[in-house]
Amino acid sequence: MAHGKNWREKLRGIVGLFSDRRQNVREILAQRYIDETHHAQQLKFHAERMQYPQFREKLNAIAAVESDHARWIAEKIRTLGDTPPDVPEISFKEKNSWQYLLADLEEHRECAAELLTQINMLWAEFPGVADTLQRIYDDSVKHRQEIREMLMRSDPQAHLAA
Repeated sequence: MAHGKNWREKLRGIVGLFSDRRQNVREILAQRYIDETHHAQQLKFHAERMQYPQFREKLNAIAAVESDHARWIAEKIRTLGDTPPDVPEISFKEKNSWQYLLADLEEHRECAAELLTQINMLWAEFPGVADTLQRIYDDSVKHRQEIREMLMRSDPQAHLAA
């Protein structure tokens, strides 16, 4: 009987470990959902305040993709049997166009680093989740380049004088 008890304890440990990993994935996805939603909101806010209409259009397009990311993550959360979390309100500070672009670029840099860590951590056990995060990362690389180009075409001195 001792052998049977050990087997049950091992099984409970394995189930607990899997449960912890599923919980970890749920937490990652919940935070990623909030972050992607905030990114979309921030980009829309910044787009409304851009001096150049082509920058407004580009930021709104990036914001739409960020909203898609949030929807993809919401689907993964539902697949795991949860509901997407409530997204807390955020406030934005008034700045000039150049500062908005710089903030957007920095936000995408930080997000990319987090995504790479999460992808590597989840790939073996949750390949579907990791694949979704990889798609988001790939978009982030493209968005960083687009924002960087807008930033380089902007002259911060001209915006400060206005």
